[in-house]
Order: sequence, then C-alpha cells, then structure tokens
Amino acid sequence: MINHFLHNWHLPVGDPIEYEEIRRYDDGRRRYDKTLREKGGIEYYLVSKKFIKQWKYYVDYYEEMGDQQKEARKKPDKINSDLQCNEKIFKYIPEDHIYNSSIRYLENEWDYEYILKDVFDLFKEKYSSIEPQKRIGFYYENEKKKIVYPNLARFTLIYQSLRDNKIYSVKAQVDYHSEIKSWLDLLKATFQDEYKQYPINNIRIWLPRHQNFKVDVITTQLQQTMLIDGDILQENIMIFQLESKRDNCLILDFESNKWQFNKMNQQQQIQFDTELLFNRALNGCGKYVCDFPQCKLNNGFLEQDFSQDDIKGICQQLVENEEVNWNQICYQIKNINDKMVPLQMSDFQQDLQEATIKISNQLEIFGASFVENFYNKSGVYIIDQQNVDVDSNLIIDIQKKFINYKKGLSLIINNLFSEKEKNLEPLSNLYQLRALYLLLQFRQYLEYIVDEKSQIILKIIRRLDINQKLQLSKWFTNLSKAEFEDITKKIKKLINSEILRQQHTPLMPFLEIEDTQKMVGLFELFQILQKSNKMNTRLQSSEFIIDLITKLYKQDADKEEFSQFRYYAAKQWRNYSFTFCLYAWSIPIEFKSKLLSLDCKVKQHDSMSHSVKYHFTGQAPYLSLQIERNNIIESAIKQLQITHIPLKNPLKVQFIGEQGVDEGGPKREFFRLMMEKLISPDYGMFIPKNNGTIYWFNPKSFEMPIYYSLIGKLLGLALYNQVLLDVRFPTVLFKKLQNEKITEEDLKELDMEIYTGFQYLREQTDSNLIQNLALNFNASYVVWGEAYFDDLKPNGFQINVTKDNREEYIELYTDWYLNKLVKNQFDLLYSGFKSVVDGDGIKLFSGEELQALIIGLPHFDLKDLELVTKYDGYDDKSDYIRYFWNCIHSLNIEMQKRFLFFCTGTDRIPVGGLKSIKFVIQKHGEDTEQLPSAHTCFNVLLLPLYKKKEILRDKLMISLDNAEGFGLM
Repeated sequence: MINHFLHNWHLPVGDPIEYEEIRRYDDGRRRYDKTLREKGGIEYYLVSKKFIKQWKYYVDYYEEMGDQQKEARKKPDKINSDLQCNEKIFKYIPEDHIYNSSIRYLENEWDYEYILKDVFDLFKEKYSSIEPQKRIGFYYENEKKKIVYPNLARFTLIYQSLRDNKIYSVKAQVDYHSEIKSWLDLLKATFQDEYKQYPINNIRIWLPRHQNFKVDVITTQLQQTMLIDGDILQENIMIFQLESKRDNCLILDFESNKWQFNKMNQQQQIQFDTELLFNRALNGCGKYVCDFPQCKLNNGFLEQDFSQDDIKGICQQLVENEEVNWNQICYQIKNINDKMVPLQMSDFQQDLQEATIKISNQLEIFGASFVENFYNKSGVYIIDQQNVDVDSNLIIDIQKKFINYKKGLSLIINNLFSEKEKNLEPLSNLYQLRALYLLLQFRQYLEYIVDEKSQIILKIIRRLDINQKLQLSKWFTNLSKAEFEDITKKIKKLINSEILRQQHTPLMPFLEIEDTQKMVGLFELFQILQKSNKMNTRLQSSEFIIDLITKLYKQDADKEEFSQFRYYAAKQWRNYSFTFCLYAWSIPIEFKSKLLSLDCKVKQHDSMSHSVKYHFTGQAPYLSLQIERNNIIESAIKQLQITHIPLKNPLKVQFIGEQGVDEGGPKREFFRLMMEKLISPDYGMFIPKNNGTIYWFNPKSFEMPIYYSLIGKLLGLALYNQVLLDVRFPTVLFKKLQNEKITEEDLKELDMEIYTGFQYLREQTDSNLIQNLALNFNASYVVWGEAYFDDLKPNGFQINVTKDNREEYIELYTDWYLNKLVKNQFDLLYSGFKSVVDGDGIKLFSGEELQALIIGLPHFDLKDLELVTKYDGYDDKSDYIRYFWNCIHSLNIEMQKRFLFFCTGTDRIPVGGLKSIKFVIQKHGEDTEQLPSAHTCFNVLLLPLYKKKEILRDKLMISLDNAEGFGLM
C-alpha cells in the first residue's frame, strides 16, 4: 500500500469500470465526512473493514498491482460476511427489519467503515450483501458533529404472554438514535402478529428502578405481585438517553381490556427490597466470594447470634435509609454443588484432573485454589496483592494429569470464562483475576491455553482495565528468573508465529478482525510481563524486543508501520488496522529511528508546504544559519530565537567568510563547537559530577535563561538532522525529556556518593545507629565552594530521619535532587527541545533510547565498520588494505575514536552501530608524500597508495594526531 502520508495519491488509469467505482467511493467518502458536520439525522450503512480492504485490493485502489497480480485477483467476499453471529435475537416484523440484525459486537472503531446509501447500493449490486447494517447518525450539539453507534442497543425484554399469562424474556435490539415511540410501534406490530386472536390496543415500556437487576429477580417480582418497581418510559425520549448497559431489563406492558401491570407504591417497594435483602442476608448466594456487603458471606449476622427478626429489622432499616448499593447485589448459584470448595480444602487426591475441572465451574473458587501453605493461614484465604501464594508443586502435579487430555484444558477455560466473554463482562474481583493468573501458570500448556481456538483467554486479557493489568504484573514479580523467562519466551514465540502467519497471508496482514484482536491480546499479555520485569528485573530489556516486527510488511515496512501509527494517532480509523507502536518497547531501536526519520520528513514537508519559496520555485527551504566562528553562541541565538524560523526544516550551516557547501561537515562542526562552549566551566551552566564523568545542571547558574533554551533546541535540531553530539549528559536528563518517572536508581550515574549513602541508610536495623547519623529532612549542596540548604518538607530541618520515615526521606531527597533543585533550568531546556521536537514519533522512545539517538552508543567495534566498507580503486582483499585495517585495529580506544572523527566528523556511534554507516575508502594518488585526508560529509577516506606499508602507518598516525581541523574536507 503506497504510504498515504509520504506520497500524493493520484487518479487510477486502469479499468474504467473500476475507476468509476473508486470515483464514487471517494466522492461518497467526502460527502460522508461532510454530513458528520451537518445537523439533523441521516442513515448510514456499516460495512466491515475486511470487505473494504478486499475491494480496494481488487480494484487496485493504490495502483500497486502488476499485470500478473491483476489476472490472479479475486472478487471480495460478500459484504459483512465476516460479521455474522449465530446469537438468538428477538425477530421483528417485517423479517428484514434492521433490528433483526445478528452481527457480532464490534469493539473497535477500526473494525468497520460507514458509507452512504448510494455507495452501499453500488457495492451491493456488484458484490452482494449478506445482511445490510443500517445505522442512524444523530447530531450532538455538544460535540458539534454526528455520532453513529456501530452496535445496536440491546435489552432483555420481559413480558407476560397474552396466550398463557406466563412471564417470558427475550433479547431485543434497537438503534440508539431511535425514539421510544417508533420502537413501541414496531413492538406492537410484532406482538400483535404473534397474538393474532388477542387484540393489543396499546403498549408501553417500564424501566425498572434497579436497572442492574437480572431477569430472575424481576420475573419473581412480577409473578408474585403483578406490580412493577419502576417508571413508564416517555415516548419522546431517545434510546441512548436511557444510558443502559448491554442486556439490562425492560418490561413490556400490553393493554387489551386493561394494562397488565401497575406501579408499586413506596411501601411496596420497601417491602420487596427488604424481602430480597433479607433472603441474601440469611441464605447468601452460595458463592465462595461475594462483593455484596449484606450477603450472608460478609455480614457476620449469624456469628453475632442475631435472630431472624433482628436480621430482617436491620435489612428494613438499611432499605428505608437507602444505604444499600443495589449495583452490587449478588445472585444465587443454580445447579452447583453446595459443598464445592477451593481445591486445597477438598478431598482431591484420588483424581486431580476431575477435581480441577469441577472447581472450574465457579470462577472465584478456582481463583481461591492452589494456595501455598493454605493451612498456615488458618484455613482462610484472603488474596494478597503483592504475594500471589501459588502452590507451584500442585500445579506441576496437575499438569501431568492433562498430558493425554488437552481437551480438558479447553473445558476448564470455557467453564471459567466463556460466560464472561460471551456477555462482555469484565473480571470483577481479585479472585477472578487470580483465576486468570493461575491458568497462565500452567506453563507446560501455556501456548495451548493462550492460542486455544476460541481465543477466550486473549479476549479476557484484552478487556482487562489498567489496574487489573498492573495487578497481574505485580503477581508475575513472584516468579523466579527461570519461571519468568519460560513464560516470556513462550509468549514471545506465539507473537513471532503470528507475525510470520500475517506476513504470509495471501492478500494483506490483519485482514480479519480476529487477526487484529489476537495480536492485541498477545501484546497486552506480553506488556504485562514487560512491566513486571521493570518492577523486578530478571531479564534484559532486549528480551522483549520483537525483531520480526521489521519484516511484517513485504516492502517499505517502515513506511507501512509509520502510516498505521499516524492513522492511529490521528484517529483515522478508515485506514487503520494495527500498529506495533502502541508497544514501542518491543520495536528494535533501529526500526524506531527509521520511523522517527519519517516523522521528521513529514514535519519538514508540512513546514515546507507553508513556504512561499517552495510554492514558487519548488526548491526545498532549509533552516539556514550564518555563523560567525568567533562569536558562535550569540550569532546562533540571534537566528534561532526568531519566532517564524521553521526549526523543523533541514539544517544548513555556513561559517561566515569560509568557502564550502554544507553537506554535513560544517553542520557537525557547528554542533560540536556549540556544545563545547555552552557546557564548558566558562559559562557555569553545568557542573561536573561523579569525578567529572557527567555534567548536570548548576542550580545557581547566573547565565541568561535563553542559553538553557538554546541547548534544548540544539538537542532537538541534532536529533532531527541526525547529528550525534559529544555531550556527557546523564540518562536521567533524557528520561525527564520523555516525561518518565524518576527513581532513586537514577542517582547512581549522577551522584554515587548519595546513592550508596541511601543504601547504607536502608540497610541499618539499629534505630540508635540511624539516630547517630543526625540526618533530618533537610538537604544541602555545594556550588563553587559555597553551601546551600533546602527543606525537603515544611520545617524539615526540625524533623529527624528515623527507621520509620527513612523511605519517605529517600523519596523526597531523590525528587528534590533530580527535579525540584534544577526545575527552572530543566524547564527552559525542555521548552527549547519541545520547540523543535514534538508529535508522536518521539513518544516511541524511552529516555535511554533518546540518549542513544542524540549522543550515540557507548561501545563500538571497528570490525563492524570494516565489514561494510566499500572500496574505490582498491581491492578489499589486497595486502595493502589488510595491513591498513590491522593498523586501525591495533590502535587504543582513544585513537580509534580519533580515526572515526577523522573520517566521519564525529566519534559518536549511531543507533544500529558502525554497520549502519556507509563508509568508502578511495584511492588518492600513488607514491606521494601527501597525508591521508577525508570527505567527512560523505564518510569517504582518501587514502594514498604509499610505497611501503610503514609509510602508510606513519602518515596515518600524523593525520590522526592532528585530526581536529586537519585533513578534513
């Protein structure tokens, strides 16, 4: 697919029939976008993304096909054939009414596309439709646009049959933008057709007061009283105004001679609620875990010897005072053995397999099973959010029982989660979440469990909220290195297998909704593990890198991934399928740097498009700096502070009075000289730390604020123009630029003395020894020999550090040292950096990765450079070239850096290492006294062919000893 952002789309010139389809589709798309801004209601047609993708491929929408491909192409599947669902839904009259639709629940906006009727008619005529999906768009004044709901609102309708007077219930659907009156008319016609011999004069809908009550409770209420605890819905309100959850109950009321139901009065409401509450308080729900405070399991009434009359009186008082949270009401379990208990409490020794399958019938009981040292906990298990208490040996024993019965694992998965998955219900407590965690501990079958055909586990993981994912990450910290590595490798293997499968799909990756959902589920699980590893490091971060990401697309992988990232960021769901950038930590940094480069080009192109010069001449504008070498700082500030200067344009540097066109060399020299001066002690903006290995902000700098902003701009310009800087800033500075959380560990690189002092303080167990340290909540620092003091909290100098508050002291001190103390200086640098670097591309990088992009990698091997070197005039296997490289490899590290600087203008190592550099050794004369020289702009070494190898070495060393400003072109 040609990249939407990097290429201009042009009109197809192929088959005129296909061209007409494309023209009408694009015209319809423009009109659709326009209608979203217009008031009033309008009908739209929902079409699955799979059909749209197939159609675009079939008509060669992006003009990528060769003649052979065109001959082999197939027509798209029927419209919406991939959305079909076999769920039983109440059928309306007429049969083809849109509310009879039975398509799957659409979770994501990128799973479908809306089109106008004429476009749908065009598609339907040529490609046929399985089931048209019509939706109403309604204008929202607050949003200033139309809202279209992809899914129909779904309710459980409860009604009394006119034939046998029994209470029934059905699942029914209606558009969110339908009026109650319109729906009532349709329902009346449908039920009248059902009960032909019983005239229905009118129909109305009741909304129960307790909207979350399930069918059984409401049905019981109706059967007992024929009264409704609720209100009649006004006919002029819209369905979306009900704000009901999926499958909430509504009650239909038919009028023949009279209405079937009447409204409860307040006393009757109190009486029914009291009876319901009393039943739960006395009998419970039969679950092992319940969230309803008044349930028998939680209320403690019987333990306090309350009589039934006492309990009923308490229940009535709670109801009358409106102190009951009915949203938490529990429901009694049906057809489940009352004696079912967690595995460790049952007599399971004879058949572990059968016992495990049995307890899977109750999610909470499974979640309360496999507890280590259960009887040391007095036979009561309360989940610990830090320590998950898993009996690993028991799980190992159980796994052995399923060696020849993997279907049993599928049965367990279905028993545990199928209802949750089917009803789109989230996991609602820690026992349910622990059940999921336990299933993931069956590591011998992990790949089968996660990749099981129904994909239930991945669906449940996709629907976890942020806190639940975080809790799983915490529990995974309990695993040993070997256990954690095992599960990580298996999930990584599944991801790689899925990428390979997508890579070899006949049409394109992520054509099916299930493909995208599976990949999201796998990465969400992988991310849970990755975050767990950050909490408790057991693996190198590189273990979470997925190298195959770079090979998903058969060509232009970086452009395709960048497009998907941009579509997602811009919420252009029409073109979006999936982006790995949501899990940026998994993408190889070299590939991410390509994405950032594309982001830079797009921003530079956007900047150019606003340039008058570009419009009239077609020449790309640059950020051109005219620099006075003897006044480099001031001349740079003067130009970079001009507000209308496009900082995102490619940079060109010209030193005034010097000849030459900037092909890279002057630009690199400009950055080197600027950073040397600004960070030097003469300016006093930064001070050396950790024995001069690192520079950090001077909290008492007297330099003008504009200088810190200038450094931020230089960091941004260097990043956008791919120039590596020789600047010794600590990793924590780059973490702050990326808004990452700063921790105590970040002190290690910056101030080892304070860091080790904190470790010593934390290790002390003797309170007297801590007291003898005479520490208080006050911090001091020294700048140029003068001491300064700050309180870490109000009146901190009067608060002593003790064993109880030492963690607070360490936390406050770290925040003060790395954030508050240098806030003014850092904020200025940050604003300068953000004035150049913004957008989504930079968000892909961690602070550590940003550091590598700006100042390069810390280690290198010149053998990597030798492997990629090209030769002009030399044979790479000649004795002369071999001797040359032997000389280079024999140099010490410092001289090897000089060699890099001599040849390329920098000794910094780019992301991707020296293998990523294009380096050429060019023959430059024979039998000459000329020294080796270099075109640093192009990474070309001009190497004469000397008579003797010894001369080569001597001449080379002279050049390297005088590398700065000598022999460079």
